[in-house]
Amino acid sequence: MKSSKIITIGIKELAHQKVILAAWYNFLKENFDAKKVSAEEFTLYLQAHVMYDLDKDQIELMLSGTESLLEEFRKSIFG
Repeated sequence: MKSSKIITIGIKELAHQKVILAAWYNFLKENFDAKKVSAEEFTLYLQAHVMYDLDKDQIELMLSGTESLLEEFRKSIFG
């Protein structure tokens, strides 16, 4: 398996967390269907860690994956 990296996405609204997690799932599923992500990687990367940053009063989503996969996802979300 390729080495994993982590990106964090700060969000203020709980509804935004749901949208980003749904987008992450769909993005991983599309890459799995295209055989760019193995079943093991799909399961591993699907696990998103969530923490609350008291200083910023926001939720931090921590998504893991290969550097290229995370960069593709970031581009698909933020343009």
